Amino acid sequence: MPLVLAALFLAALLPATPAAFAGDPFAYLPMVPMEKTYEGLGGKIRVVETVRPVPQGTTALRTVEVVRKIAYLNFPPKTIVSTFSYDPSRGTYAKVSSTSAFSKAVFHYHPPLVRVRLPFRKGDHWEGEDGQNTIHDRVWGKVRITLPAGTFLCWVVRRKLTYDLISRRYTQVLYEYYAKGVGFVGEGGWSATGKWHWSKRLLSFKMGTD
Repeated sequence: MPLVLAALFLAALLPATPAAFAGDPFAYLPMVPMEKTYEGLGGKIRVVETVRPVPQGTTALRTVEVVRKIAYLNFPPKTIVSTFSYDPSRGTYAKVSSTSAFSKAVFHYHPPLVRVRLPFRKGDHWEGEDGQNTIHDRVWGKVRITLPAGTFLCWVVRRKLTYDLISRRYTQVLYEYYAKGVGFVGEGGWSATGKWHWSKRLLSFKMGTD
C-alpha cells in the first residue's frame, strides 16, 4: 500500500503528458494573442493575421477578434476584421461577424457560422450556410506536414463547399490543417489535373501581439 500511495503522489507532481490534454478544446485552436503570416496562390497573396482575445462578458462564450491584412500583387491592401466565439455548451467555434473587404459594411451571422467543433475527433462533421453557399465539414484524421513556418502534426478537416452560382452549382473540396499550439496553419486541395496546391500556408508566427 505505501508503494501505491507513493506512486500516486509522484504522479500528481509530474508534468501532465500530452494524453492528459486530449480533451482540451483549445489544444489545436488556441484563442490567445498571436500574429501569423500566410501566403497563397503561389505567393501572389500575403496575409498578416492578428488574433486578440475579447474580454469575456457575462456569458460563457469565449471570443476573439481576428484582423487580416491582405495584400494581392500590386493592388491596394485590404483589411478584414472578424469575430469568432467558442460556445462550450456546443463545442463550436463559429464566425459571428465580419467586415467587408470592399465596403464599410459589417456582416452578422445568424446563426453563427460554425468553423470547427472542438476538441477535434475523427469522423465528427458539421455543416453551415454562408450566403447562398453551403459548407459540409468532416474531421478526416491527423497528418504531419512541413510548411515554411515549420513541421507540424495536424488535425485535418475536409471542407466541401458548394457555390450556388447564377447559371450553375460548383463544388470545391479543400483540406484545412490545424496544428497543436498554433491553430490553423494551412489550406489546400487538388487541381483538376491532379496536382496539389496550397491556397493558404503559414510562413511564420509569433505568440503575443504588439
